[in-house]
Amino acid sequence: MTMDLVSHLLQQRHALYRGLLAVELAALVGLRGLQEAPRLVSVVYLVISAVAVLTDSPLLHKNRLDTSATQAMPSALRRRVKRMLLRRRRLVSFWIVALAVELLWQAALEFNPWLAVQLSVLHLVVWLGLMLVVLWSLVNALAEEPFFNSDLLMGAAAGYLLVGFTGGIVLNSLLVLDPAAFNLQDHGHSLPVGIGHAPAMLGAAFASLTTLGSPLLTSGSLTSLTASVGITIVGQLYVAILIAGVLGKPRALGKSGQPAAAPESEHPEVPRAAAPIKLRRPRR
Repeated sequence: MTMDLVSHLLQQRHALYRGLLAVELAALVGLRGLQEAPRLVSVVYLVISAVAVLTDSPLLHKNRLDTSATQAMPSALRRRVKRMLLRRRRLVSFWIVALAVELLWQAALEFNPWLAVQLSVLHLVVWLGLMLVVLWSLVNALAEEPFFNSDLLMGAAAGYLLVGFTGGIVLNSLLVLDPAAFNLQDHGHSLPVGIGHAPAMLGAAFASLTTLGSPLLTSGSLTSLTASVGITIVGQLYVAILIAGVLGKPRALGKSGQPAAAPESEHPEVPRAAAPIKLRRPRR
């Protein structure tokens, strides 16, 4: 029963990896289209965070755990599962708060720019907290993966892209707080700056993540410099920590339940050394 529950939790975790990576890749591929509809950028952020909430929460029926099954677990494992369930419920509440703040911020950008500036700090703190919680949970899940396999790779890629999307949210909030920190041209829409330039902020975040830098960030501004350096450092730390953790994991099991055998060319058979020949002097 315990092994079945652990296997079920691993399946949920791998579904999170695949779903999160698929949504992030779709958003990056459609970044050009988002420039024609900048309002959808906030929807993208909500969907990305919602994937983590849905696939790692009891909102879906398949994710609900039978509480009676946890009673037969060892006490340490039972406490760990209870902490996981509590974290899932808190993540759902966190996402609902982020949704409410996003709707309020978007409305303020349209009808009350002064209020939007005041709400930008709250918008930044709430969204940064939510995305960092999702990223931290993802990193912990990757660290607990028993084997190095394709699911682990997809989860690692999803986490790296999540850093870029988090940077896009940060830059978008900072754009409303300090517009002078960015070199932006007219976006061509009758929309507030915080909405019309949201796709450009997302692109600048990924440029900082890959250490290429973006011309949209003013070089002499402390605001843009701090944000760019922060995104770059988090991205590089993520890669360094992930590589250190992944390299120590064994390979996935084969169909027979045994570790996959290495190719013969990797372990050539070393011939045994021939026995030394002893020369004897002939007797007289």
